[in-house]
Amino acid sequence: MQDSDLKKQVGQLFAVGFHGLTPSVEIKTLIREYGVGGVILFRRNIRDAEQLQALTLALQQEAKDAGHEHPLFIGIDQENGLVTRITPPIAPQLPGQMALGATHSPDLAYDVGKATGRILNFFGINMNYAPVCDVNSEPLNPVIGVRSAGDDPELVGRFASATSRGLREHKVIPSVKHFPGHGDTAVDSHYGLPVIPKTRDQLERCELIPFRRAVAEGIEAVMTAHIALPAIGDGKYPATLSVDAMNILRKDMKYDGMIITDCLEMDGIRATYGTEQGSVLAFSAGSDSIMVCHTFDVQVASINKVCEAIQSGIVPQSRLEDALRRINRLKSSFLSWESALHREDLASLTALRSQTTAISEVAYSRSVTLVRQKPGVLPLPKDLPIVFLFPGAKTPAGGAVDGEGIRSQGSYKATEFSDVLRLHNPLVKEIRFGNSGLTAEQWSLVDSAKVVIFVSFNARESPYQMALGRELSSRARSLVTIAGCAPYDFLEALEMTTYITTYEPTIEAFTQATKIMFGLATANGALPIGQAKAHSSIAVTPFDASRDIDELAAVWKTALPTYPLPASSLRCFLDRANGHHSVARVGSTMVGFCVAYTNTNQEKISGRIAVLAVDPGHQGRGVGTALLNETRAHFRNKFQLNTLELTSNFPRFWPGIPRELPSQVQDFFIHRGFRLNPPGARSVDLYQDIRNFQPPEKYISRAKERGYIFSPLLPEHYDNCVVAQKRNFSASLGWVEAYIELNPSEYPSNVMVAFDSEGRQVGWTLMLPPSSSFLQRLWAFPPLCGPQTGLIGCVGVDKECRKAGVGLALLCHAMMDMKSRGIEGVFVDWVSLDGWYEQLGFKVWRSYRPGEI
Repeated sequence: MQDSDLKKQVGQLFAVGFHGLTPSVEIKTLIREYGVGGVILFRRNIRDAEQLQALTLALQQEAKDAGHEHPLFIGIDQENGLVTRITPPIAPQLPGQMALGATHSPDLAYDVGKATGRILNFFGINMNYAPVCDVNSEPLNPVIGVRSAGDDPELVGRFASATSRGLREHKVIPSVKHFPGHGDTAVDSHYGLPVIPKTRDQLERCELIPFRRAVAEGIEAVMTAHIALPAIGDGKYPATLSVDAMNILRKDMKYDGMIITDCLEMDGIRATYGTEQGSVLAFSAGSDSIMVCHTFDVQVASINKVCEAIQSGIVPQSRLEDALRRINRLKSSFLSWESALHREDLASLTALRSQTTAISEVAYSRSVTLVRQKPGVLPLPKDLPIVFLFPGAKTPAGGAVDGEGIRSQGSYKATEFSDVLRLHNPLVKEIRFGNSGLTAEQWSLVDSAKVVIFVSFNARESPYQMALGRELSSRARSLVTIAGCAPYDFLEALEMTTYITTYEPTIEAFTQATKIMFGLATANGALPIGQAKAHSSIAVTPFDASRDIDELAAVWKTALPTYPLPASSLRCFLDRANGHHSVARVGSTMVGFCVAYTNTNQEKISGRIAVLAVDPGHQGRGVGTALLNETRAHFRNKFQLNTLELTSNFPRFWPGIPRELPSQVQDFFIHRGFRLNPPGARSVDLYQDIRNFQPPEKYISRAKERGYIFSPLLPEHYDNCVVAQKRNFSASLGWVEAYIELNPSEYPSNVMVAFDSEGRQVGWTLMLPPSSSFLQRLWAFPPLCGPQTGLIGCVGVDKECRKAGVGLALLCHAMMDMKSRGIEGVFVDWVSLDGWYEQLGFKVWRSYRPGEI
């Protein structure tokens, strides 16, 4: 491969930023000479609507003229709320994730995602580095905070999913971030390397939950986090550079979408490994797209460094091929030159703004939260003096707000906020406060005021705000405190008796808060933090057959009424050495259970969830989630299993989720990270009434003409039969063990055998009568088809005899044998072959979707 060809292939892996309102010489060079595949825009690149549209069009034209096969990814951090790059008046402000979380309406998040997608698509932006999937479990987090929907991983997953669907609807690629979770840290990775010492089990219980859901739902791109994880793998590298961290995505979650790094010029990487070497390490670890946002020389050096690593063999060529495959697949799916070079009519932006404003107003009206209020304080007077205290000094904002990583702090214009108040009360007096506190004159105004409105921005990180707030609580005659960004500021300070939170420092959120204060609107938001405590009443404990079986049978009956199994049968199926079941109680009442088993094959242990059921009266309250969490933790901690299958081996329940159950059941598992088989994939149980069965003559005759004969297995054939099963079913020892156990000396007429013309065994099938203790011990559902239902299973034909009609003839002889013994119906479980058994009259009894997590 020529150096220039390699350079342009490697360039496709890079997403780069530049400075200027038009394509700079540097970005043109990167596109033309280095073939960069993506560009990221910041506020520094945006002036107005016309300029932004012209910029994206010029960038794509540059790529087209340079001979790029696909258009550029043009991406932006349009998270909304605190991190908004395209701001009013270009486009209306939309709420961020925590404000949406406070609405507790994923449908509204979907609408906001759609509105964001429409705006970005209008301006030629095809990728959004959003939504945030981080769980903000650390209130002092300086970089995530209100960018997350909340501190409950299930809630975060719901809102990230809904936002992603909305973006996708308008051909904007969502990119969830920051894997494997940046929420539990008090360090901003723009300025340092956060350390999260959590174990894999702890990550699975919190941080990984939203990402698992995103992956299960087919998220197109995942962005990595610059965080140290000393308890994951060897702990040597930050997550972005760590093979161990990336393998959680690639191997455990089976993710084959695009992984993109966060900017490698952030200090979390730049100050530790350096951006250039960090690019090589991130690419080697599994990232497909490498983000370098600011410095041309660093961007060029990083591309060259990756080229050198490939040429020297440090990074294999196959790694490059995999990354390009994922990038090209995503570009082919979302991008086209026709759309990339299309310019929308700017006149239509007016209508688009109007539509977006309508959605914005609804969302903000449902997000602002009145956490608590002192009787008689609200509504505020419209004709008495009000003192409005607003932070005048810089306030903590985090490096993501401007994206430049220059330690800038937030600075908001107090007058804009006070003007909103004066629309309702012209007597509002504005006081800006800073590190020095209030002057004596200002304190005099506060002391005499009928009402004081005090606004804070991330006060837990700002001592001067915290100090003034606490003093005001004891001095102001009537105090209204507004947490203008993070809701945590005075959340636990109950002396702040009237407390409102807006979740972001935007005029739009503050306007809604003002309407609530003056009695013109009702507060509809509810805190999206502290939610995890709601499920603390659910106790999950190991199943005890001697104590729990009757209660479990009662829950089974109410939760699964179409699968009536008596307690005696359940006891037989559950009381196994390889069983790892759990039950959930609220108080002393059992409300759900999870049936799970280990399976050992060739000394390798796997885990399988066979049944998960929750009493209908307790569904939707976190019971199923609690059972899944504890079951997965048990298999992780006891067997080091990070993957579980949603199916059953022996004993046999369902092969997967019964499709007859409401679609919400499948959604439940997908939303918790299970990757279900494609909807069209076949996995069924079959049944046939054989009382009037007559074998099709063509199958019998064809086998007879070729010299095959059929008879039940006899003792003298047993040893050769077992040898054959070990040969044919080495990957499924459960079936081999079935044949071993069914020795014809003890279980006559339980196996039908096909012999070739030389008397060699070439085909076999189980044909179990309903009275078989073996069947009764290992299969749960044949009796539901009728009291005289037997089972056919484990049909095997030697490779050289397949497609010769042996299998179908074997089944015919087995069913005739069963019919002669008074068996009335035949059950065949877990069939993936399409239409094979149906040739003999079998019908689908139930169909399923297996899965794994």
